[in-house]
Amino acid sequence: MYRCLILLSTYNGEKYLPELLESVLAQKDIYVDILARDDGSTDKTVEILKKYDRVKVYGGNNLKPAKSFLDLIWKADINYDYYALCDQDDVWKEEKIISAVKCIENIDKPALYSSAVEVVDKDLTFIRKSFIDNTFKNPLYDILTYGTPGCTFVFNKALMKKLKQYKPSVISMHDSWISFVCLAVNGFFYSDHNAYIMYRQHDANVLGAQRHSLKDTLMGIVKNKNVLRSDMAKEILKGYSEMMPEKTKEAFIVFTEYKENLKYKLKILMLPYNKKKTTKRTFEKVKLRIVFNTI
Repeated sequence: MYRCLILLSTYNGEKYLPELLESVLAQKDIYVDILARDDGSTDKTVEILKKYDRVKVYGGNNLKPAKSFLDLIWKADINYDYYALCDQDDVWKEEKIISAVKCIENIDKPALYSSAVEVVDKDLTFIRKSFIDNTFKNPLYDILTYGTPGCTFVFNKALMKKLKQYKPSVISMHDSWISFVCLAVNGFFYSDHNAYIMYRQHDANVLGAQRHSLKDTLMGIVKNKNVLRSDMAKEILKGYSEMMPEKTKEAFIVFTEYKENLKYKLKILMLPYNKKKTTKRTFEKVKLRIVFNTI
């Protein structure tokens, strides 16, 4: 039986955490352990985690999700067959991990699986199905518009070894980083149209599929104060450029240098919209970020 290590970052998640843990530990036809990093909770999150024998938990300073998951990657035991990312407030279907494994088990190089999600409300009432094609067949477009939820990720040991080879000094999001590393090392991507996770949306979400007002959206575009994706892409070039296929390297160079190179900026702005990859609204937001140098 395959063994999978689930990487879970928690922060004040006591309300929904037991339901999540029960669903993860009930996975069919695969053995799972959970490595949890608590990001400075002040509620009973750690107490809940410690009740489960197959959960190993450690804590630390509040790093926020991206760096917390990166720390989990560095702490993860390399002796598992597969690895998966996990959010604290979702609910998994019992065939989630084994369905992913079946899609990538015969791949003999770094491989990353992602899937659709069922977006639900706090009571698990279905809202909509969400799917983003995470195949990276057009590297520049996908680097620019990437947005697949990391909670759907399952990846093999070969990719975990590559992730452990280089520790970035800056990171915008952990799921983007994992995808970019897989792309850089010419890994295999599998995007599943099926959904095996109930992706819960509620008022306390740290991350998620929340809607924002037009004013907040525009302010975020013009005055983005977060780590830029292009800065993280520079870290990819530092850590993995020697492994990159030429087309992929060129895409990363265009993306990391667009602020100083008008030719590169225009190349990105001329990219046509692909409805299979992202929503029209997201695509337009990304183009505006390119104009304002905030991505």
